[in-house]
Amino acid sequence: MVIKRIYLLGLLLLTIEGWAEVIPNTTSTESLPDVGVMQTLSTNNTPIKYIKRPKITYPKNLSDFGNRGKVLLKVLITETGRVSEVEVLDSPHPDLERAAVQAVMGALFEPEKINGKPQSGFVKIPIEFSVSAGLSNGVDPFRIPAASKNLPADLQYDVAPQIRIAAPLVYPYELLKSKTTGKAKVYVVIDPDGNVRQANVLSASEPSFGLAAKASLQSWKFYPAKKDGKHSWSVITKEQNFNQFNRDTSNSHSTTQILANLERGKTKIYELKDLDSVPKPLYAPHPEMPISSDKSQKSKVMLEFYLDQDGMVILPKIVSGNNDEFSWLALTAVKRWQFDIPKVNGKAVVARLRLPIQFD
Repeated sequence: MVIKRIYLLGLLLLTIEGWAEVIPNTTSTESLPDVGVMQTLSTNNTPIKYIKRPKITYPKNLSDFGNRGKVLLKVLITETGRVSEVEVLDSPHPDLERAAVQAVMGALFEPEKINGKPQSGFVKIPIEFSVSAGLSNGVDPFRIPAASKNLPADLQYDVAPQIRIAAPLVYPYELLKSKTTGKAKVYVVIDPDGNVRQANVLSASEPSFGLAAKASLQSWKFYPAKKDGKHSWSVITKEQNFNQFNRDTSNSHSTTQILANLERGKTKIYELKDLDSVPKPLYAPHPEMPISSDKSQKSKVMLEFYLDQDGMVILPKIVSGNNDEFSWLALTAVKRWQFDIPKVNGKAVVARLRLPIQFD
């Protein structure tokens, strides 16, 4: 059976030198985001319209490399025209996801109406990030090439799997603080439904780099590969480089500031008890247990992170946990979260929070 051959790959891949590998695409030019046509999902009501359109900032690390991408959001608009829920349907890079979600959260809408009465309703909002000059409209952040001919026949494909949602890579906190650099290489096996069935570390200069890289690629969502016109199994690898020159692990401006201030003790970091109110998570995709895991197994993890003055999760780390794999999956998911802006006396501040998560 195919599944048995899949689970032997942990041994086979060590001797294979040409499997399909996710490769960062890079080239530099100016870039611009664009909000596409909004689609109201209900058909019998007055369509939802913009009152205040999303104001989007193109992530600098991606615009510097000329990376493009389309983020597709499913958004619940309340009867007051505010955003209540956001679900990411497609996103080729976590920084594009973050920028798109943050922008839509700040938009204002004219809600749909039934018989003239405002109602809550869902819309789909596409946001296109593309370059404005140079290389037509830029290059995708990642590229998945053709399958290696060295792979078993069951893992060959005619059409490569496509990225539906690319999850973030978390730089292990203690290694980031100590300015430790390194790399890790991991592989994942993707089933015909596009789900990651297996993930393993092939090599890592530090154990934490391996855990971080594995959790990141394990959290990606895919459109499955195709062979002979049918969805098929596939295996891909990705090498992650942890340093400040890498597009996907370089610090954001707020991360750099917070790290520097922590080292100098210059800026006060506020605790939950100091804040005007408990910051509400506005966008909080849940971590998922691996499909191959023992469903009877329970795991608890305590995470700690900082909220910057925009409500973004910065410098997440594991405080405690009884399962490394689950802990890193939780950490990777929480890196995507966005909160109400933390405030003290009405002024935006940097706050430190702790969050318990339990896998059932």
